[in-house]
Amino acid sequence: MDDARELARAGCPEGTVAVSDYQEKGRGRVPGRTWISPPKESLLATVVLSIPALGYDLEELPLRAGVAVALGIEDAAGIAVHIKWPNDVLAGPGSAAAGRKIAGILCEALGGTAFVGFGVNRAQASFPDEIARSACSLFQVCGRVLPAGALLSAILVRLRSSSAGTTWQDQVRARLHRRGEDVRLDLIGSGRTVQGKLLDIDQRGRLVLGLSDGSRLAVSQGELLPSP
Repeated sequence: MDDARELARAGCPEGTVAVSDYQEKGRGRVPGRTWISPPKESLLATVVLSIPALGYDLEELPLRAGVAVALGIEDAAGIAVHIKWPNDVLAGPGSAAAGRKIAGILCEALGGTAFVGFGVNRAQASFPDEIARSACSLFQVCGRVLPAGALLSAILVRLRSSSAGTTWQDQVRARLHRRGEDVRLDLIGSGRTVQGKLLDIDQRGRLVLGLSDGSRLAVSQGELLPSP
């Protein structure tokens, strides 16, 4: 992400991709979160995009990018995945690692430029004890190490197509983690949590909860908390 920002400041063309299999300063959407990425095990990339050229509201970008990463993984690895709103890709049903995080997305903006960053656990055979029950790799799920170039290409093709039309919303709905379940949501930055049934996403990609009083709440920023 930092390298992509430097490239953008130097005037790189839209669509430029900074890619690596190692980083020393991985960060997540929530302050204080890190992304662990030993050398040669992860695919780490950031795509430089023009915000005026997107053709849709910037608020939609994280989920559109999430769809691209999810579909790219499905295309390259032949496995089913789920999307945990708003920015994680999880191993899907039918896998021994079902529900564990396989990829993360981080979108940032600076001036008229958007940066779509994603990290995919590609070749890890194991994880540190503190995250072993919440993370997994493509190798653990599909039993083979996918070439980084093929995986990156599949994701980039899907990222380009996710910019067109509204089919991305249906793709999210079909893979939406915990849809139809009672969930708790941390409203990041407010010090509040809410509880309700996870119903859907709306046209802008906000998470829609059904509350106990019969009303609906659309949330643009938050984090699903683990089940009790």
